[in-house]
Amino acid sequence: MQSPESLFGPQIANLAVAHLDALGQANPAIALAVLTSEDGFEIAAYRGAETSRRIAAMSSSLQALSEAISREAGLGSSNGLIIEAAGGTILVLGIAATSPRVSLAVVAKAGETLGTLLWAARNCCKSLEESLRK
Repeated sequence: MQSPESLFGPQIANLAVAHLDALGQANPAIALAVLTSEDGFEIAAYRGAETSRRIAAMSSSLQALSEAISREAGLGSSNGLIIEAAGGTILVLGIAATSPRVSLAVVAKAGETLGTLLWAARNCCKSLEESLRK
């Protein structure tokens, strides 16, 4: 199994950090954002240094499960999933047209409007997708 650094290189990781930083700076309720490889490795993160690797591993599994359950239910491919908890919201969004597949996990504090969070995270995914294709 290859590390994210060998798959993506430091240039991609640095570019991803810039996208995640922009997402976090524009949305102060975001406590953590992490870009994750399909095998659960952290590629880049915004905040949450203590937990970002564990969140990366778990979010990768959740993304795979959401894709599997969507297919099983006959709904086609999954774009992501939302977890609403008492203390906040977690989004896990797949980033289209990436190989190997990557996803974005965003953890936001309670009180953030779900629509605002989804809009910001989806825009970040689009920007990341464009950057990763270059």
